[in-house]
This record gives sequence, structure tokens and C-alpha cells, in this order.
Amino acid sequence: MIKFKFLSIFALFILNCATVLAGEAHAAAPGQGALTIIDRSGKAGEGCPLEHTSVKVDVSGFLARVTVRQIFRNPQREKIEAVYTFPLSSEGAVNSMVMRMGERVIKGEVKRREEARAMYEAAKSRGNVASLLDQERPNIFTQSVANIMPGERVEIEIQYSEVLSYDDGAFKFVFPMVVGPRFIPGARTGKQGTGRSPDTTQVRDASLITPPVAPAGTRAGHDVDLTLTLKAGIPIHSIKSELHEIHLQRDGTDRATVSLKNKDEIPNRDFVLSYTVAGDDVRSGILSHKEGKNGYVTIVMVPPKKIAPDKISPKEMIFVIDCSGSQEGKPLEKAKDTMRYIIDRMNPDDTFNIVDFNSGARMLFDEARKNTEQNRAKALTYLSSLEARGGTWMGPAVEKICSMPPQSNRLRIVTFMTDGYVGNDFEIISLVKKCRDKSRWFPFGTGNSVNRFLLDRMAGVGGGEPEYILLNSPGEEIAKKFYQRIAAPVLTDITLQQEGVALEDVFPKSLIDLWSHKPLIFKARYKSAGRGAITIKGFAAGKPYTQTLHVDLPEKETANPSLGSLWARAKVDDLMSRDWFSVQQGTPDKELKEEIVRVALEHQIMTQYTSFVAVEETTVTIGGQPIRVAVPVELPDGVSREGIFGEQSAAPVSGTAMAYRPNSPVLAGAVAKAVPVHRRLEGDMRVLEKEEDSRQSDATTRNFPAPVKEKEDEKLNPALMELVDFLRAHGKESLGRYKKLALENGKLTVLVWLNENSDTTLGKLRTVGLEILFVSAGKSVIGFISAENLEHLAAIPEVRRVEQPKAAAGVSSSDRKGGF
Repeated sequence: MIKFKFLSIFALFILNCATVLAGEAHAAAPGQGALTIIDRSGKAGEGCPLEHTSVKVDVSGFLARVTVRQIFRNPQREKIEAVYTFPLSSEGAVNSMVMRMGERVIKGEVKRREEARAMYEAAKSRGNVASLLDQERPNIFTQSVANIMPGERVEIEIQYSEVLSYDDGAFKFVFPMVVGPRFIPGARTGKQGTGRSPDTTQVRDASLITPPVAPAGTRAGHDVDLTLTLKAGIPIHSIKSELHEIHLQRDGTDRATVSLKNKDEIPNRDFVLSYTVAGDDVRSGILSHKEGKNGYVTIVMVPPKKIAPDKISPKEMIFVIDCSGSQEGKPLEKAKDTMRYIIDRMNPDDTFNIVDFNSGARMLFDEARKNTEQNRAKALTYLSSLEARGGTWMGPAVEKICSMPPQSNRLRIVTFMTDGYVGNDFEIISLVKKCRDKSRWFPFGTGNSVNRFLLDRMAGVGGGEPEYILLNSPGEEIAKKFYQRIAAPVLTDITLQQEGVALEDVFPKSLIDLWSHKPLIFKARYKSAGRGAITIKGFAAGKPYTQTLHVDLPEKETANPSLGSLWARAKVDDLMSRDWFSVQQGTPDKELKEEIVRVALEHQIMTQYTSFVAVEETTVTIGGQPIRVAVPVELPDGVSREGIFGEQSAAPVSGTAMAYRPNSPVLAGAVAKAVPVHRRLEGDMRVLEKEEDSRQSDATTRNFPAPVKEKEDEKLNPALMELVDFLRAHGKESLGRYKKLALENGKLTVLVWLNENSDTTLGKLRTVGLEILFVSAGKSVIGFISAENLEHLAAIPEVRRVEQPKAAAGVSSSDRKGGF
């Protein structure tokens, strides 16, 4: 979902594990399986500091306990600080970190994030070996290990617990292995981390969630093994690994051990394991744990089986498809295949529309139209024409959908096909929650390593359910399952009641309709032991439904120790969800933040505002400050390098691609006016990027030639100069007669080449009336300007050249209308 064509004026960023102090990267030849790091003198070292990741999973019933062991080794002649950005489950409660150095074991402690960072930096300065684990997103983490001496190994062990998903007879366990590239909107503000992208006004921690990517033809230098021990408690019918080859050993009817066949697996796709059981064997129940004053329970309530409705109500189907650069190739084709199947099999009385987005958002029709053969044919033709390119402005796409007036007497179903590769996750969730009204959102994750946190939360706040389309999964099966879901929900108007027991802080607090045969899972806390009943009520197929579970809350129960962490994670999620947007902006409500910190410290779990820190106090290393080394990650399997970086083999360049300016007219609502004029421009950002590439004098540094003083008239290309001459001769009142360039209300799209693109220069551009739509990481901007202001624009000293982008120069009026 993102199109990063890095056109920075900075030198090539050292992505293959190079230090921030060096200026050159040395990659191993393709197939050698490792990259090298660079020391302070610029000489090549021997390899990346992360050698291997080992994953052990213990599954018992609905619960999984995951242990992740990261092995760091310093191959350098000087001590280093290793920084590694990696994913974990977005549903997991991370509650343990241990650092091992030989025989020494240091258990990490959860502290306020600021306090943990201060402890780590102080230890690093003193020369102590130290580790710091930060949560950047619920599914993205940063592990920093300071003062690893030459030749030494440091092991970091992280543990988390989660509840497995279950749907229509199948349990599923997912272990994410790579952080996919993120599209970063906003104006640059600085850089606090080691990532590819700088921090921006919209994603203030962008440099912490965009780890360097190994260049084409190389590997990141680290690999992974995984072993899963399964104790289902009920007979297992089948076990399947969706994306990896596995060794499978069965032990009786309800137990098995699964391991990766390749012990040196490249971590470039999620590990997805599903196993089926007889649906009737999965029953409601309760797990409990109590040691001390507080007890914790996880309650599993299995709903009734789905009943096919006698009559299917007509719906308004809104099909949203991500056409940004990261969808290039298999992801977009898979999304298209799935969408074709859904469109062809809509119910006769449904209405529908298509919204596609990348750097802009477009609609097929002005409003949802009837499901006729002619309209379906238009939709399928339109769908086939879509190509993956441009950036991922997901926010404006969500706003466009929400601004469409809903049709009366119809439930709006929004299918949202994307990989979720954006940095402003919290903002998108906030938008869906704020403006979805009564619509139901069903995100489809297309790819093998998608952003499940974003998609799961979009479904949660959108009243729907997520679906994941792996690149090897049949789109037809996914589409069939989707239609079975939306035909009618399994259970609606769900409420939870308790009698005879006093459960506190039951999560989730708000219950949405259940669209498939999956259990309702509640997490709660209690103080007093006792017996009683938990009852869920709702409507199944329009008829009242009640299910009661008798419970016995023990005074002492040592089993299931992870339940306290799971409850704390659920409470933190609830607190975070009250204001996602403020969390994105870095300005959370103080009381909410303090409550999150209090819960996290009490239960020793990771959150956005708490971190694990471990310091080896007994040994002080020598040699001054360590070299910082950013561990690179693989490009996710199935994601096009050209689609992301705009090139096939060269290493990516530091910086953002097209920086989205939040104060531009786009977000303020002018996108509805500006986007039609730039339809081809936004649909094919590579035109601009190729133009800029052709102006780069140095393929390595990508700097412009030395600026040349030019007369103002010479700064305008011939086509714009002809327009200016026309204005001088006939006046602005005659612009309606000018047909050689595409104008809208006297305005046109321009590509402006600059000597430098500081905020001061951009301010000058705005002063003469340029509505800035895109700012490249190089020295160019795209904007919308009145023809009469072209001369004022050319008069700005920092402006070198003004022209129309080829993608916009020939836009006709029919193109601007959109649709068919």
C-alpha cells in the first residue's frame, strides 16, 4: 500500500547493517546469505549482529505462550550497539524479557518508557551491557542492545501470551516475521531512530517503524527457526501450514509437534498454522487464575451455529481497493480476483460502487448503482484497468467513503482490500471509528505479511470482521466465505450478564455483532471467590437467544498464570481506543496515559508508554561509545521492490517518498476539487519520479547540478510560457477560451524544480498561491496554481524550473469527471 521512490538529496542510506557513522555500504554477493557492517573508518566488517531468531510456541486449548530468542553477536573489531525493529503478534501480551551473556542472566524490568530509556542510555555511557525493548505499535517493537564487545554473544529472550483465533471449526496461530514497509504521510520534522524514513508531523515516530531493508540480491544476514507444541484438549482432524514447509509429528489424537523444515528460514513472511477440530467439540468454558488479592478469568462462550436466513436483505456494497505501489504484482491481482468473484455474485437487489486509492481516491460511479449486468460490466472493466503505483493516502480514502450519503433501508457493507502498510495506523482507526455511522467494515489483508493490527482494529471499530488473503490462497474461497458472513450475522444485540459473582472490568466493554461461528471471549478480574452464572443474550436469525455458563471462581488457582497479563492487555487496548488520534499525534490524554502506565507497571507488560530494560551492572566494557548498527529486514514475500522503491536492484535511499502535507488543501477537503485534475498524476507517480531521476547528475548521491541563474521567463517551460503570453495579450477573463492546457477554473497542475526545499522556500511558494499537493524528498514539488500567478511563481529565486507533469499535461475534461 505504499509507493516509496526515494529521491533524496542525501547520500544513499546504509541499509545493509551499516552504521550511522559510515558513508558506504558493502553487500555480500547474491546468494552468500549475509551483509557487512562498516566501522568508523569506513572499512568493511564481517556481518550483521543479529545471527538468528528461535521461536518456541506452546499451545494449550485456546492459549498460546510464545518465547522468542534473539541471538546477537558482534563480528566487529569495536564494540557495537545493535538496533533491531521486528514484529510480534498484535494481540499478544508481552510480559517477560531476559538478557543472557554467557552464564550471566539479567531479568528485564518494566519501567515508564522515558525512565527505561534514561537507564539504558546511562548504562551505555558507563560501558555496561544493556538492553531496551520498546513498543512502537502493538505489533512493532524495537530491541536495542548496547556495548556488545567484539566476538561476544548476547541473547535476548522475550515472552508473550495470546488467545488463539477460532472460526468455523479451525483454530489459527500466526507468528509475524517481518515489518513491512510503511507509507509515511506528513512533513519532515527530524529523525530519532535508525529507520529509512524521517519523523513527520503525522507520524512522529516514523524513523522507529521503518527499519532498513536489505538491498536486492542480498539477504539481511539473519534467519529463524520455529517449533510449536500443540495440546488441543480435543481431537485434531488436520494441521496445515499455509506458507512454510513443516515437519509434523502427531502424538495421540489431540497432540502434535510442528517445526519448520528449514531451520535457517528467511524471515520474510508470516508463519500461519491452522488446525481443524470437530465444531461440536468446541464448547463454552472458563479459565481462571488467582494468587493474591486479584483473580483473573478468560471466559469462552461458543455461539449458536449460523442459520441461513429465509430472505437476504438488500445491501449497499462499497468495494475499496488499494492500488498503491506495495500492491504491485501478486497482491493487487489477488485482490482483483477476489473482488471480481464478489461483484459477479452480488444479490439481485444490492447496489454497489468501487473506490480505489493510492496517492488519491477515486470512485467508479457518482453514487452506488443498481446491480445490473451493464453496471457489473463497467465495474469489471474498471477493475481490470487498475494498476499499482503511487503512495498510500488511506485517510482521504476513508473520508471519501464516509462522505458518501448512505442509501436508505440498506445496510452499507464496506470491503477494504489493502496490505495496511501505513505509518499513521492510529489515525486511520480513529477515522473509521468516528465516521462509519451504521456501516459495517470488512477489511481484507492481501499479502503474506500484512499489517494485521490495523486491519483487525478497523474491523473492530467498524462493526465487521477481517479476512486475510494469502498470495497462495484461492480468492474464490475467501469470497464465498465473505458472502456467507454478510448474508446474516450469527448473533446480534449481544449483552453479557452475571449472577452470583462479581466480575470487574470485563473486556471487551462494547460488543459488536458476530458474523461467523466464532467464540465470544471475555477477560475479567475478580476479588472474591464464589459460584454463579454468566449469561449472554442476543438475537439469532431474528429470534431471542440465551446461553448460560455456570462458573466457580476459586480462592486460589496457580494454573494459567498468563491470564493476568491478558486481562491487563485488554484493559490497555480499551484505554488506547478512547482516543486513537491523540495517541498518533503524541498528545494522549494525561489521565488515560497514567492509567495505562499504572496497569502496565502493576502487571509488568509492554505498552506504548512502558518498556523493558535490563542492565548488566557487574561488568564495564572499554573502548568509548559503541557504534550503532541498524539490523536490516527482508522485503516481505510477494511485495514488489520496484513497487516500493521504484527500482529493481539498487538499495533504497534515505528519506520519504512523496511527503503528505497535513496542512495542504488535500486533507482540508480540497482533495475533492484537486484530485480530478491530477487523476493521471496520482495514478502514475512514476512519471514524476522518472522525470526527477533524469535530472539527477549523480546516481549515488542523487544531487542536482549546480543551480544556474535564469531569467523568470526562462524558468517556465514553453507550454506554460505560451499560456502566460496568452494572459498578457487577452487577460484572465479569456482563459475559458484557452484549450491547449487542462485548466480547471483557471488553475492547473505544475511541477516545480527547486534549488532547495526548506520550509522557508515552501512558504514562499504558498505565498504566491501554490497549493502544495506533493513534496518529494528531493528538490521538487507538485502543486495547483492559478495561471495568472505563474509569473510570480517563476520570480521566486529558489525556483529553477516550472512545467506541467507529463501525467497531468494531457488530462481531458472527460478524464476529470471520473467513472464511466
